[in-house]
Amino acid sequence: HIATTFLLQQKLLPALRDLHEVLKDKEREFHSILKIGRTHLQDATPIRLGQEFGGYARQVELGIHRIQNAITPISRS
Repeated sequence: HIATTFLLQQKLLPALRDLHEVLKDKEREFHSILKIGRTHLQDATPIRLGQEFGGYARQVELGIHRIQNAITPISRS
């Protein structure tokens, strides 16, 4: 448990935070690019490329929160 907690805090979380920042930068950089998106029904709908990268950034952010929430029970064991 000690090794897991250490690696999560010292390796994985910093790497995910860096990835999150890069994706947020790309969200801003690609904001003006309009593209065709697809829904699950294969409808064509306009979406900004920045919005797509914002979705990726949000997924990474949620993963960071899940890991942070998991560290406490692991470190108590």
